[in-house]
Amino acid sequence: MKFYDIKARGVPQVLFVLLLAVSFGFILLVRPMVMDYTILLQQVYNTYLDILSSESNDPSALFRNITELQNSEMFAGLISVSLKIIGYMLLQQILLNLLSYFYMGAYLCDLENEGSSFSCYLRKFLKALPRFIGFNLIFYLILTVLFTAVTFLIALAAAFIPFLYFASGFIVFLIPAAWFIIQVIFIFKDIAFLDTGVSIWRNFRLSAQLSAGNRFTIAKNIVFIVFLNLLIRMFTVGSQLASLFIISFFEVIILLIKQRLITLMYLSRTRRINQNTAAETI
Repeated sequence: MKFYDIKARGVPQVLFVLLLAVSFGFILLVRPMVMDYTILLQQVYNTYLDILSSESNDPSALFRNITELQNSEMFAGLISVSLKIIGYMLLQQILLNLLSYFYMGAYLCDLENEGSSFSCYLRKFLKALPRFIGFNLIFYLILTVLFTAVTFLIALAAAFIPFLYFASGFIVFLIPAAWFIIQVIFIFKDIAFLDTGVSIWRNFRLSAQLSAGNRFTIAKNIVFIVFLNLLIRMFTVGSQLASLFIISFFEVIILLIKQRLITLMYLSRTRRINQNTAAETI
């Protein structure tokens, strides 16, 4: 739980401030866009309901009015705001992942070397960075393609088998479970680059092999992190802005704890470590 405990003086404090700035800063940046999105979405929805109620007996007029709605400035504004929100949130996650990855490399240096320094942290991070970026681009692209393909096939099958239309609602609830399983299987996909010279393609197999045999234990540890995140997101105070700041503050702490936990699990799988040192760092 000592997320602030890194040997190089000042590094954990600077990282924490940067992570908090990214986490909370992007929330402030996106907040006005979310309000605009909500307003535009309600306008589009109300217009769509008016079209359905006024032209319910004329399919050609209904199709023409829906097409006009899709070509309207209001609908274009909704799409534009949606893409901006997605883009900013994606950029936020990229920055959070890069900063927390640097922290993971720093913690790994601390556990393996005496007198770790910022230069050690930076060398390990920069050496692994190109493979880390390349792997994650391919990894999440594959997941996106698979998700799109499965969604398309279910929608196509539901058009011929009505039962699947009702079952699709249940399938939606399985998506978080599937994502959790993928996280457990590939829990060591990032740290392997920090510790080895494994290639991008070889890492798909290596990261899965490292988690094999201990996935139940890994799942229990990750559930703890997921539970903490859910608990924090339920936190509210009188001011919405203050609530968002407190949530961001604790989410950064949980993110750093997760990186330490993954590092300790990785070391326990790859080599023996001093048990007293491990106990002190948890």
